[in-house]
Order: sequence, then C-alpha cells, then structure tokens
Amino acid sequence: MDPADAVLRFLESVGRSEEAEFYLALFRAEAKERFATIAVDAQVARHALDAVVLDLRFLAALGLVPVVVLGLHEPGDAQEIAAKLGRRLEKAQVPAGVILPVQGTMAIIAATHAGTIPIVPLGAADGAGVDERVARLGQLLTALATHKLIFLNRRGALRQKGAAVPIVNLTTEYEALAGARDLPGKQQALLGQARRLIFELVPHKLLISVTSPLDLLRELFTVKGAGTLLRRGAVIERRAGFAEVDRDRLRALLASSFGRPPVEELFARPVDRIYLEEDYRGAAILIDTPLGGYLTKFAVDREAQGEGMGRDLWALVTADHRTVFWRARQGNPINAWYTGQCDGLHRQGDWHVFWKGLAAARIPEAIGFALAQPVDIPHEE
Repeated sequence: MDPADAVLRFLESVGRSEEAEFYLALFRAEAKERFATIAVDAQVARHALDAVVLDLRFLAALGLVPVVVLGLHEPGDAQEIAAKLGRRLEKAQVPAGVILPVQGTMAIIAATHAGTIPIVPLGAADGAGVDERVARLGQLLTALATHKLIFLNRRGALRQKGAAVPIVNLTTEYEALAGARDLPGKQQALLGQARRLIFELVPHKLLISVTSPLDLLRELFTVKGAGTLLRRGAVIERRAGFAEVDRDRLRALLASSFGRPPVEELFARPVDRIYLEEDYRGAAILIDTPLGGYLTKFAVDREAQGEGMGRDLWALVTADHRTVFWRARQGNPINAWYTGQCDGLHRQGDWHVFWKGLAAARIPEAIGFALAQPVDIPHEE
C-alpha cells in the first residue's frame, strides 16, 4: 500500500479523516523547514528505530520533511545512530542525510527544500553539556522558525497518577507539575527544558509535544492529539463590548469556528464582556443576567482548537463568573467538551442547554432564557 494512503486510512480508522486533511493542508502551506523538529530520545533510537523509520516514511510520503535531532540528552553515540537511521531510511527509499551542526542551518534548510530529511546529531564532540545542547537546539529552532518541536520517547505523554496529561499551560501550570512527586526525574528535566525553550531561547511561538513513536501521527494530525502538548498559554484580554474589538476579525473568527458567518444583527445586540485572544484566535462573548453570565458565543479558530485555546478561555470565564449558562445545537462537535465542563444539561428540540454553578431552583428559568435567544449563526452546527 502507498504510505500516504496508509496514513490516511489509519487516521480514518480513528474517525479523524477531516482533521487529518485540515492539518495536512496546514503543514503543506508552511515553508518546508518550519513543519516540525523531532528530537528522538536515546532509548527510542536504540530500541525502537524501526518505528521511527516508519513514521518518517509516512511523513515523507505526505510531502512533509521533519528535521530529526539526535543526542540531546545522551550525545555519546549520536553520530553512529544518525548514520544508522540514514541507512534505514535509504533502504526504505526515504531521502535523508546526516548534517552536522557545524555545516550550518542553511544546509538543513536546503535539505528540507530538496525533500531530504536532515538528521542532525547534537553530539558532544566539544564536551558541551546538556544545557548547552538545549541552547543549541533553541538556536536551531529559531533559525528554522520551527512551528512544533516533538520530544519522541518510549513513555509517551507525561503522566500523573497513571493518567496522561494532555495539555500543560506553562504559564499557569508549570510549578505544580514540576513539583509533582509522581513525575519521573527525566520527565521533570524535559519539562524544564521545554519551558526554557519556549520562554527564553526561542523568540517566536513554539509548541512542544511529548509523545511516543506509536502515537506520533495521531499527535500531529488530530485535534485531541496523543501525547502532552506544552505551550506558553494564550494572552486573553477583556473587552467591554463590540465597540472595543475589530469586528471584521471577530466575524472571521466566528466563521472559522462555526463554519458559517454570523448574522450582522449579532453586532447590534448589547453584550457585557468579550474575552478575546490577542490574535483573534479565540473569543467568548457574555451578557450579564439575573441568573448569571450567559455565554452567547464560544469560538476557537480551528488550528487553535488543538492548542488548548479553549481551556485558557474557559478558565478565565469561569474565574470571573461563579454562574454561567449557555446553549449549543444538537450535533455540535464541541458538546462532548461542554458536557465535561458543566454541572448539568437539558436537551430540548434542536438545543442542549448547559449550566455551571446554577442553583437548582433557577434551572427552569435559565433554560427558558437560553431557548428564547435569537440565532446568531444560521444553521450553526
């Protein structure tokens, strides 16, 4: 079977074909070198190299050319493993080549533009320690303007109490996670290195994932992912109403999130508070009622849905509003997430009405209020 077909069939088997096509188009629209840098852990390189080869073969078949970095934490045999990986990829008919750091970034960029996977060993020929190698990785990511760094290890996602941690906001959640007793020392070190890369070493927006070779494709091509996503966290501002926002940009965000543009009457209706991500990639619009905050719209740009933007918006909304209620159409794909956030829900006709922090005696009134609201996006899903 053609590797590209195999990837798409795999993703279809987990019900994510539409997401896969979206991310594939997104990745292909970027400059080749920006797609991703994959830092392969030494244990993976020694004991699961075939799985890495298969991942890279699939990505190459899709026209995607990641930069592969070896020896970040254990540099001793990085050059030997790089040569071995190059031979395995050549045998699998995947163009690849070892590029030493001294050859410079331009050699790596040229390789990606030629469709050749660069394999970069960060070996410590000069005796550099891990902190220096992390700094060099930061320089490489900066020069490439890398969109995503993936730490590939055998354990996969970070785990607490046996459960995978899907997303970490490094601005608000780092201290608690770094101090967790059940997080292994190696993963604590990796968490600290990720924070250093994102906050200190790489000036542009960088996402970092921690996953295993078996989950790499799912991590790349689905919104939910299959690892731990480490991110700076969104910068969200509070605005008093539509007069304080760029309506064209907000309209575009709503259209991206819901698949249809809003009616113009939406912007003539009074609202009390708009929570807006600084780049208009997410927004929550609320009005104050005697029952609590009514959430009229909750929108996240499609790309940002896989980056935890919704979590950041929701955390701020619920921090400001002890009581919040809202509605969504039946069949809305975000309803499963809403169900996880609410205290209760009511289904009536085409609508689901959700609430959080609402007194039981006031639930019927809140349902009636929500169902009586005008439709802002025709036939919204």
